Amino acid sequence: MALHLAATSSFSRVYAVYCERFCKFAQIIAKSLTVTYNIDNQALIALTLSCLAAATAIAILIIYARRIILVVRNARRQADDTNQVFGLSPASIIVYAYENPDGVAALLPSLLSQDYDGGFEVIVVNDGNDEATDSLLRELEATHKNLYHTFTPHDTRNVSRKKLAITLGIKAARYESIVLVTADSRITSQRWLEKMARHFNDPEKDIVIGYAFPDLDNVANTPSRAEVQDWLIDIVHYLAAALDGHTYRGDGDNLAYRRSLFFKNKGFSQSLNLSYGDDDVFIHQCATPRNVAVELSRESHVSTSFNNPREAMKHKKLQYTFTSSHAGKWQHRLYGFCLALLWVWLLLTVASIAIAPRSLMVIGANIVVALLLWVPLIASWNSASRALGGHRFFFSVPLALLWRPIRNIIYYIKSHRAHSGQYAWQTLGPSANWSKLTDDTAK
Repeated sequence: MALHLAATSSFSRVYAVYCERFCKFAQIIAKSLTVTYNIDNQALIALTLSCLAAATAIAILIIYARRIILVVRNARRQADDTNQVFGLSPASIIVYAYENPDGVAALLPSLLSQDYDGGFEVIVVNDGNDEATDSLLRELEATHKNLYHTFTPHDTRNVSRKKLAITLGIKAARYESIVLVTADSRITSQRWLEKMARHFNDPEKDIVIGYAFPDLDNVANTPSRAEVQDWLIDIVHYLAAALDGHTYRGDGDNLAYRRSLFFKNKGFSQSLNLSYGDDDVFIHQCATPRNVAVELSRESHVSTSFNNPREAMKHKKLQYTFTSSHAGKWQHRLYGFCLALLWVWLLLTVASIAIAPRSLMVIGANIVVALLLWVPLIASWNSASRALGGHRFFFSVPLALLWRPIRNIIYYIKSHRAHSGQYAWQTLGPSANWSKLTDDTAK
């Protein structure tokens, strides 16, 4: 909490100093306008508010829009890189599956047919030891020598099942490069593994963050347009933060890191009490400004298939909202501050026009400021959506961004009402037991 307040206070102080200096400049302009055009006091006050709105708009563009453009540039640059990479290190693909034999059956053919120069293995972790999944895997293992599986017991209690499953999968892996997906993941390119694992040729890179988005075509219970846009905003935010050297999250449906990194950081020991956190708390814990790569080429994209996409997206947003207090506090506050500035701009604009509703100069100034703010934001968000192959925003960007802080507050309240459900309440002993489980002596 203290860190949250400090971060917010820091942003506020910088913004206050910025506005103070901008106001001094605005006063000089206002005085010259008063002399030249004989402006009355009401119009002068309104113009001052317009200048503050302009200062707020410029601050938003400098801090916020710049990050969105980072995602667009990175996606376009990687889209142009079509050369095949050779000399790749062997990789272990770990698939987390929980009572989803149909998903495993749909996913494995695309994994086993990857065009990968370095050699790879596929390890499916059957969480709960589902019989249908087990039968399917045993049948496929007979014809695919690089396919293996393990399981977690059905009666596992008081510990994060997914974290336990991932840990077992990583312990079973033979190779240093670990690439994680789930049974909900759908891969359409035979070069997906190459695109994700190529970054490990750089010895400085330990983590690769990929892009995953729900498949909303031809399914029931699709989320609303506003929910889809909010989900895409979430994704662009964490991708942009990673590109800017402030990684706080990945997506477990398309994520990679080094096996040695996992054991060096004692696995998920720092989030042992949480049901979730395998792709945000752990990633934030291990990430540095230099050891993270972001992969956004079209071949690396993963779609996720859910029976009920709307409920799945709501569940994930609740999950990430709760764990946000454990990962990337500063980044969440920064984005929250930027979106709050949009409301500051709106209030200043409304107040300015309300004070001098008949002044064409005031109205014109506010229109210019609005165009200065929203044209770049609309363009950058639509470019980001197009670059990621997502649903376009078109002209709904203002509504999506202004509504987002309210939506986040609603989900924050909901996630903390379900407080006990967010914790594993594990009783397997102290963190030393988890450290023993993640001890790399059993490589």
